[in-house]
Amino acid sequence: MSNVISLRRAELCSSVPVQNELIDLFANRRRGRRDAYWLKENAELLQVLLASRGSLGADPDLSAYAGFSASMVEDLQFFPQYYRLYLSMALDLAALGMPNVPVSCVAEFIVDQGLTTCELTDSHRAEARLLLSRAGHDVPGDEGLTERLEAFSRKSALFCLPNRPLAYALTHTVFHATDYGRKPMVRCAKRRVSLMNAGIVAWLEDNLDLLSEVVVALRQSDEDVPGLWVQAIDEATQTMMAETGPELGPFDDAYHEYLVLNWAHALCGGSAFSSPMAGGARYFRRAMGRDSALRDLSVCLLDMGGVRSQDWARMRWRIWPKLSPAVRARIEAIETLPEFPQFFDGFARVTKVKT
Repeated sequence: MSNVISLRRAELCSSVPVQNELIDLFANRRRGRRDAYWLKENAELLQVLLASRGSLGADPDLSAYAGFSASMVEDLQFFPQYYRLYLSMALDLAALGMPNVPVSCVAEFIVDQGLTTCELTDSHRAEARLLLSRAGHDVPGDEGLTERLEAFSRKSALFCLPNRPLAYALTHTVFHATDYGRKPMVRCAKRRVSLMNAGIVAWLEDNLDLLSEVVVALRQSDEDVPGLWVQAIDEATQTMMAETGPELGPFDDAYHEYLVLNWAHALCGGSAFSSPMAGGARYFRRAMGRDSALRDLSVCLLDMGGVRSQDWARMRWRIWPKLSPAVRARIEAIETLPEFPQFFDGFARVTKVKT
């Protein structure tokens, strides 16, 4: 059985700051550097470390990435399909203070090879544009991209329904537009409604990974965050667990949830990665049980057929006897939000058929 270590309550077993322990964990103890998921995980770690820099104090020890930096250009030439991850890591390592990172060489190879032309989604195009812009390059051929992304973020009804790819595309639209919080963003009431809808779905599902991204996007777009969500994030950061285990995976764990929870916690007035971490941990999980209300509420509405209404005040008394106490409690916590009735209007999926 794995040894379980509470990140909040464990005694500090090492004097190394938590961020340095995290770098060692992700760079050396989870996957090999030739694994594409190594690139993904370490790129996400560096993004969060840089975005949360103001709450971390001293800059991290980046020596674990020395070998990666030295071979980055050669590796990119062999794995050009991962160009966004290579450029993201190069830029963030340089911004965090690592010397001699070959940012220019990486960016020039991407531009010379026209790698951005392979992107099929506006979200990836926006990320590529942001990264190359940070490296001092323009990306041709993206006319109308900003307008399309803004229009997408204002389609609030899309985000009343469970659709994780769309919800994450929405949060990343904000991340890219604000350069992960380093640039201001003009407030938009419709975008706020979209984010709130995505957050309500995440809350009903008890998806703290998505909810944390929604909270980050709300803060980056200068919007208020419901106190309920701030409290949930604070509690979840206290109940994340780090585990030791076998040297080989699988690594189907909560590492991303851990990263974005701490990022959101920092933006809500806390500190990122403030809990001590013992050496040797390799896996992440949340100790709290998950009480999802999303499926039960959806099935209940589906079974109602023709009597289903988009009016929450009318539907609540019909729905309530069919739900478990745990599901009711989760809905009760969220239904007081002023955005909930409008959310339910879309979630109920009442369509009038033309005759």
